[in-house]
Amino acid sequence: MEYEKIILELLMRVKTLEERVEELSNQSSVPAKKQPGTADIREYIEAQKNIAKEKGFSFLVLKANDIHKEMNLKSRMPAVCNAMKQCMNPGDIIVHETASGFSSTYEIKYRI
Repeated sequence: MEYEKIILELLMRVKTLEERVEELSNQSSVPAKKQPGTADIREYIEAQKNIAKEKGFSFLVLKANDIHKEMNLKSRMPAVCNAMKQCMNPGDIIVHETASGFSSTYEIKYRI
């Protein structure tokens, strides 16, 4: 048997595996993309209100589920509802609210 050839082949395989492990460990150290927080959602709502104002609307009705979908969020309904409440001004009306206050059907009519 050619032990030297077998040992060299095994060493090459080990080296290849070590390189692959290093590549994979470098990839896993990349931080996961963080979901938008309440502040980001408030910015989105304020932007929507500004767009409505530019178009000459007197009011804007926003629904929590629509914001959640538009922003491509996952399991962030409480943050969306909180942001919606925080963006309210005098004269704004809660059109639909549930007992929990954090429903996808939560809806506010913002006066522009």
